[in-house]
Amino acid sequence: MSRRATLPLGIDIGAALTRVALLERTGSDVVQLIACASRATGEDPATAIADAYAELGTGERRCVLALTAPEATLRTASFPPMRRRERERAARFEASRELAYPLAEAEVRVVPFEDGCFVVGVARRAALTGRVAAAKRAGLRPVAVDDASLAILRAFPNDDAIVDIGTDATHLVIPGDPIPSTRTFPLGGRAFTEAIAESLGVEMAVAEQRKRSVGLAGAGEHLFEELIDRLASALIETRARAAAELRRIALIGNAARLEGLAAALERAVAIPVQLGTLQPDAAAALPLDVVRAASPEWGLAYGLGLWELAG
Repeated sequence: MSRRATLPLGIDIGAALTRVALLERTGSDVVQLIACASRATGEDPATAIADAYAELGTGERRCVLALTAPEATLRTASFPPMRRRERERAARFEASRELAYPLAEAEVRVVPFEDGCFVVGVARRAALTGRVAAAKRAGLRPVAVDDASLAILRAFPNDDAIVDIGTDATHLVIPGDPIPSTRTFPLGGRAFTEAIAESLGVEMAVAEQRKRSVGLAGAGEHLFEELIDRLASALIETRARAAAELRRIALIGNAARLEGLAAALERAVAIPVQLGTLQPDAAAALPLDVVRAASPEWGLAYGLGLWELAG
């Protein structure tokens, strides 16, 4: 495989699993997902990255990583005419109003998108350097650290809202111009597993297996209802503001398949909800049933792999 044919690897370092996606540009200028390898993140994500990378069998070492809220945020701001350094200082001041950590721990970048208006990206330095260091220890060469919401929208461009249910948090992403609207809720798959373990008096491994096979089944229902209520409120608020036309909602992430979740959210908002699925031509080289089954977990890594094409 020619290095020129491949795009930088997309690397999704999750709390539970790390995924590495390999994309290739074909002669007809079509981009294809060739493979996606995953490993348990464990205590050292560099080991997970290295092991997943070895499975791919590629010589491509460039990679794109991701940060998500609360470690990274995007916002828009307007500034009067001023020099670049003055604008950066003004952006840091604006960012400090909403940060949950000291400004001294933040990296702030300002990018113009139209006259007097800018996109301000804020990232927690420790999270940023940690991601980069892990990739370098795995023998790779990071070329960018992207905002996860942007990568998710690249992976699922036809959905009007994406609900990413991770291990420790759930992120609601709604397309917007120039940046998406994002909301984060501190409920994820781990909380459901812990609730099952506590309710039934079993080990976490047994509770996780039960969650995956039969769902909550009466254990942790209060957390389930809380998550549905929070998501429904945010979606209804978005629709009421006419901020976006919501016709289809996609579920992605490790806990996206939680029994009854899609149906409960659909009842609450009266909008079709389904598991996120990559575009039919995104991975023609792979079996269609495999791509459909893995799309909710592969989406972020795949979207990061498309970073070079984002312009």
